[in-house]
Amino acid sequence: MRIDTHKCHDMDKHTYDIMGDLRVHVTVTANPFGLSLEQLFAMAARINKKRAFLFVSKVLGKHLAVAPAQSLISGAALALLLQRELNGEAPGAEAIIEGLCDPERAQAAYRQLRDHRWTPPRRLAVIGFAETATALGQSVFDAFATGCRYVHTTRELIPELTSTLNFEEEHSHATAHRCYAADPVQKEEAVVLVDDEMTTGKTVLNIIRDLHRQYPRREYYVAALLDWRTPEHQARFDDLEAELGISIKTLSLIKGEMRAEGEPIGERLEEEAVNPEATEAATATTDVTDVTDVTDVTVQATQLGDLFEPKFVASQDAEGNRNPCPYLRDSGRFGIESALNERLDQQIEEAATRLQAKRTGNKTLCLGTGEYMYLPMRIAAEMGEGVSYHSTTRSPIHPHTAPSYAIKEAHTFPGPDDPQVQLFLYNVRIYDYDELFVFFERQVSPERLQPFVEVLKTLGIPQIHLVFGTTFTGKKIPDPQSMGSYAPEDVTFLLKNLQDVSLEKSNEDREEAIQNGVHYSEMLPVEYRPSPAYLELFHQTLSQTAAKVALAVGIVAERILQKRGPEIVLASLARAGTPVGILIKRYLEQIHGLSLPHYSLSIIRGKGIDKNAVLYLLQQHPDRTIQFVDGWTGKGAIRQVLIAACAELTQQTGVRLSDDLAVLADPGVCSDTFGTREDFLIPSACLNSTVSGLVSRTVLRDNLIGPLDFHGAKVYEEWREEDVSRLFVDTISTSFAKVSVEAQAQAKRQEAVMTPADWQGLQNIRRIQEQFGIEDINLVKPGVGETTRVLLRRVPWKILVDRMDNPNLQHILLLAADRQVPVEVFPGLTYSCCGLIRPLKGEAK
Repeated sequence: MRIDTHKCHDMDKHTYDIMGDLRVHVTVTANPFGLSLEQLFAMAARINKKRAFLFVSKVLGKHLAVAPAQSLISGAALALLLQRELNGEAPGAEAIIEGLCDPERAQAAYRQLRDHRWTPPRRLAVIGFAETATALGQSVFDAFATGCRYVHTTRELIPELTSTLNFEEEHSHATAHRCYAADPVQKEEAVVLVDDEMTTGKTVLNIIRDLHRQYPRREYYVAALLDWRTPEHQARFDDLEAELGISIKTLSLIKGEMRAEGEPIGERLEEEAVNPEATEAATATTDVTDVTDVTDVTVQATQLGDLFEPKFVASQDAEGNRNPCPYLRDSGRFGIESALNERLDQQIEEAATRLQAKRTGNKTLCLGTGEYMYLPMRIAAEMGEGVSYHSTTRSPIHPHTAPSYAIKEAHTFPGPDDPQVQLFLYNVRIYDYDELFVFFERQVSPERLQPFVEVLKTLGIPQIHLVFGTTFTGKKIPDPQSMGSYAPEDVTFLLKNLQDVSLEKSNEDREEAIQNGVHYSEMLPVEYRPSPAYLELFHQTLSQTAAKVALAVGIVAERILQKRGPEIVLASLARAGTPVGILIKRYLEQIHGLSLPHYSLSIIRGKGIDKNAVLYLLQQHPDRTIQFVDGWTGKGAIRQVLIAACAELTQQTGVRLSDDLAVLADPGVCSDTFGTREDFLIPSACLNSTVSGLVSRTVLRDNLIGPLDFHGAKVYEEWREEDVSRLFVDTISTSFAKVSVEAQAQAKRQEAVMTPADWQGLQNIRRIQEQFGIEDINLVKPGVGETTRVLLRRVPWKILVDRMDNPNLQHILLLAADRQVPVEVFPGLTYSCCGLIRPLKGEAK
């Protein structure tokens, strides 16, 4: 290839002789940053009958290795053009332009932008085109601190999900584009389409048509590194604007016109497009976790699954079994918000620190794979000096040894994610690098990795790291059995029905078993029919507090919606959390029209959360975030178990879940998502199974619960006549319409003046332990609900209250007087009251 300028009348006209008689002429008409074309691209011949040539970007990080910050700053430059178009003001623009023009300044410029992201004057929906512009699109999105969402299209077919956008890139090697964001564009958002290059603009017109058919709006922006549309092509944009009544504003680093002549190279000599040495299949099986072979190439695997949040999609293993292997939520394939950028910055920095510690060489290549480009590029930019970046690609290109020709070396191999797709790696010469980090979004089986690993081992790179963003998580969990007395549309219990198993033991037998090392979850206490005193207190409390409970439900539901958005699945903790989960689900459906899935699952102190239940949720709802729900907090013991369980799940499987526990009441100050922190009697605290769907406490015993089973529970069908489970949720639900305005207002105030959890309640309990000489913390039962239970069914010692005139304590004082239990004021008590159980041998529950 040569740039023939001496025949041109001015330096804005260039001719590129590519291969054979294939030639491309370009005329530059706009160059807002005064960039050299040689700095931006070189030319090559495609193996493609539809389009014979390719502008091979020198800043994109796709076909050619680049300094990662240089690629990121090219996206930032497009964001700069967009910000100027929208707002006119873009602080820090000079640094971006300097970084774009001078690669040595790119890193500093990008860090400055990251620390001072812009705020657009209106909400934006940025859409990057697969596969080449996935990182470019996200780097445009990354320039904005708020008011921006990002999704990239994908060539991948995910049978478990429904594509919301479908259009064709007609000239491409793989034409179909899909989109798996539930709502890629929302109301009032201006759409920003990002691609590396526009030659005819057909792809842009195709996606605008599909977008406008489903999500009509007036404004569309198109940002591309290069824009070579002829006047004829631009006229098609004008026609579409007139047809749909929209505006389409195009932005680019280089604007001009392009004209090609000569015959395409076609698919003849296709063998020239690969390195023959790289395609010789090896017969030995490579263990990719720790391999050293005769060529002294060491291959090691590294997992980053504990850092990045997964998005589960079921896939098939080699035997045809459905195996949940998650994609990354923050890759952009499923849609992300700009508010998450700071969190993502921290995760990227941690990943880079880990990988930098593994570096042993001075010249390192970080290699993205397919559409998975942005996160590897960002990590590479933080891994220190001497790091280059580029990616594998689907695009077949003829290699050629001419000095100015872009692609000189080519290697091909079947795609590890899909062996039916042939992938390519370009311009990595033997002995170019002394270390290689290859980034995969998902865990890949050794069998599928084998061909790629064998290609990599021919490159003369002594140290190869395979870096996986997520990992396999186990076999598919079977569907649950129907159980309990709630309506099926209210909740699904993820519990194994142990209806026919004798599990109940008397208090004396349970205490003896516990003293001998049996865990309390291996048996059940004897539950009795509710006494008249219980039922009278329940109905009285329900009548008095229905509106108050409804308001607290509304506030916590609104807070969940503020924090998590509508794409959630409710996971209540059996059993006190179950009715609260139902109420939250009903509120969001009545007030916001959201139909959310709701499940109830087991969590056990000393054992943790039911992992099979969690994996079932992830398999069934790969497009939703799990929100854990419970009734109230006391000492915060269950919140602590949840925190530990989520951390353990991340460590063992790479599954990253939020341990945020939404509760109706948080008197213990150990939750960040709550309806109230007032300590009052919630009616459901008065009863056990008869207000919890007739379901018992949960059971975990090896001889009853198999490897793929949920934790167990019993259903007390014989108590149907005493069951008030539906009465409770039905009564509270009737007040939602009356309290919704106040709930929304209080939720907004709570968000504005959020007081984070400081575990003040637990500090209170420890002070009580010390003052009263109580060794076992389980003998201290904080809160109105737990104190009520102590007075009705335990052996109470004394009752501590915050003040005698607390209106929430009327029934407590009456019950205490009836049972002749002393009541004492305890200054500084976080709760309304605490019940102290008389210390008896073995008393622990």
